[in-house]
Amino acid sequence: MKKRYIKISVVLATIIICLFFLFDRNLSNDNSADAVHGIVVQTLQDKSLAAGSNTYGKVQVKIISGDHKGQIVVIDNMINDKTSHEAFAKKGDEVLLNIDEDNSGHIKKAYMYEIVRYKIILALGAFFVGLLALIGGKKGVKSILALIITGAAVIKIIIPLTIIGFNPMIVSIIVCIVVSMINLIIISGKNKKTAAAIIGTVGGVIIAGIIAAVSINLLRLIGLTDEEAQMLIYISQNTSFNFKGLLFAGMLMGALGAVMDVSMSIASSMDEIRKSNEEISTRDLIKSGMNVGKDIMGTMANTLILAYAGGSMYVLMLMNSYNLSLLRTLNQDVMASEIVKTLSGSIGLILTIPITAVASAIIQNRNPKKQDYN
Repeated sequence: MKKRYIKISVVLATIIICLFFLFDRNLSNDNSADAVHGIVVQTLQDKSLAAGSNTYGKVQVKIISGDHKGQIVVIDNMINDKTSHEAFAKKGDEVLLNIDEDNSGHIKKAYMYEIVRYKIILALGAFFVGLLALIGGKKGVKSILALIITGAAVIKIIIPLTIIGFNPMIVSIIVCIVVSMINLIIISGKNKKTAAAIIGTVGGVIIAGIIAAVSINLLRLIGLTDEEAQMLIYISQNTSFNFKGLLFAGMLMGALGAVMDVSMSIASSMDEIRKSNEEISTRDLIKSGMNVGKDIMGTMANTLILAYAGGSMYVLMLMNSYNLSLLRTLNQDVMASEIVKTLSGSIGLILTIPITAVASAIIQNRNPKKQDYN
């Protein structure tokens, strides 16, 4: 068994590495003229950026990539000329530059547009993956693979198909159902527990999707500001972009994680109950599953609400700054979309509990002597 786990870990690690280079092959090839890296070697002035002022300070930046590698340029210490809240670059910071060249290929003007953040993000991600593998063991490695599959499905399937004109509602439904089934099988194996969790997840997601679709159509929501909508139209070059479908896809994906978590928790608990008491009746097993689900329900519903509220803090603050009444606030498209997203996901989550409990009890008490294979 130990050799088997080692082989599985090696195979999964190989798959993860291949997927990393497949999906992010341009990550390290960031040396084009519009993405040149540089290091701040000296701050020439120590002035604060005042709103409405053209005094930004200067920094010396040594270019470390591209055709001008090794050269030092003096540029404004400014990340964004439209806002005053952006952080200034400090000595030792790695930054991204735009470089304008003259006809001879020499640097005419350089602009700093971002501080390099992705390296810290990648390090944090690696720490997260390491913890999953270290603490979770075999389950943790499987979770990493499931996470990669989910991320790839969103980035490489849902988003590209939506941009080129496919109906995001249909795409998201198919992808969410398939991804949930694959992930649950990878994480928990092929057994009764997984079968019950899949039934509960699919049922909860479908219910959340129906409620979201009906609400979006009745309320005529798109979930975006005018500027965001115009930007999407420009990017996709599609004047008939399906904003409602995009909002639906976001609601469905937002609900999927919580619904999957609840269904697996209930199915796993009921599986342990069944193993500890092989004579338990289907009715009592359902009752036990419902009791477990009730304990999970409150915290998971709060998790959904807090997650959506946390992601919409800027909207909440913006609405509050206008001193609108509660009804006026609820009537805003962006706010109504967030509320529908929260409620549809929470309703789907709640109804996942009885669906999973009933499915698990029936599956567990059917052919009770049949061996599961993990």
